[in-house]
Amino acid sequence: MVKKNENNQKNSPFKTSQAILTFGLTVGFLLIACGIFLGLMVVQGPELTKTVFAAVGHWWWSFLIFSLVGILLLAFLLAQLFVWPMKKLAKVMRTFEEDPLTKERVEPVGYNQELNDLGIVLNDTMTQVQNLIQSQQDFVSDVSHELRTPVAIVKGHLNLLERWGKDDPEVLDDSLSSSLAEIKRMEVLVNEMLQLTRAEKLTVNSEQDRTAVWPVVDRVYHDFQILHPDFTWSFDNSLSKESEVAIRPDHLEQMLIILIDNALKYSTDRKEVHLALAQAGAWIEIGVQDFGQGIAAEDLDRVFDRFYRVDKARVHQPGGNGLGLSIVKKMVAAYGGQVQVESALGSGSSFRLRFPMVKKLTIAENEQEDEEKSAEE
Repeated sequence: MVKKNENNQKNSPFKTSQAILTFGLTVGFLLIACGIFLGLMVVQGPELTKTVFAAVGHWWWSFLIFSLVGILLLAFLLAQLFVWPMKKLAKVMRTFEEDPLTKERVEPVGYNQELNDLGIVLNDTMTQVQNLIQSQQDFVSDVSHELRTPVAIVKGHLNLLERWGKDDPEVLDDSLSSSLAEIKRMEVLVNEMLQLTRAEKLTVNSEQDRTAVWPVVDRVYHDFQILHPDFTWSFDNSLSKESEVAIRPDHLEQMLIILIDNALKYSTDRKEVHLALAQAGAWIEIGVQDFGQGIAAEDLDRVFDRFYRVDKARVHQPGGNGLGLSIVKKMVAAYGGQVQVESALGSGSSFRLRFPMVKKLTIAENEQEDEEKSAEE
């Protein structure tokens, strides 16, 4: 009984915004009407007021009742006009609670800027939440699909060994080799997923994370030259050694390794990789170009999607999980940069990283900055 009374109090119509606005407007209109009436009495004088009252005396009560009803109705309609957008907003929120992927949105409110802004914020928030939900569903679906094949392969080999293969050295070696290869593939997939998660949660400190671009690119370039002597390498550089970007050096190196590794994978016929460094206005550009199979025009918009592969034949090859470019895109976005791709099928691909260049302060500017910081402290 107590809970029922509490629910009745919570759902009481007298506690709604519309009821409170109606009551407040009614009182306000009555006060205004009384003020106008008293003002007329003062202006007209007592004699004229008595004459007016005597003339409309038999209509007085009817006039008073109609006035009260009219004031109450006007207050109710105005309150309804003010509260209607809030009711629509609550309805959309309840719909969103029942179905997080609903397409329903709050309609614009032309006569109330504050409620209109609130509706815009709510619509944007719903869109962001739905994008996250969709991304999560896609991620779980993709990971399940990626792990299903290696798990099935390992399970099949183990069943084979359990039945009769363990007594056959050739079958035993083949099963163990295949199982280890699939386990390695799963290990690579898990590591790449962890890297992607870190990239999505990457925090940036532009004041501390400053890296000279040339030394990092040059080191990675020479490392790959040693690791892959069968490739033809070239490096065009028009950047000064002092040019810096607000990126951690290990993150810049990781992005370069992913792009160069992709260039190596897809260069099957013409084994050649070209690196370039340049300054374009206030931006530093890092280019990685290969002359491999290239990317079709319909695939260009999807190459940065997680688990997407241009070459479907690489699905079961170790290291070909389709997460590398997704990691690059997330890291570049976290540092306020841009990643661009140009490609033609059969002619190779060119990936370009663009980052804002950090101004290198002179000794005098550094001393002035230190003095300002000391003064603030």
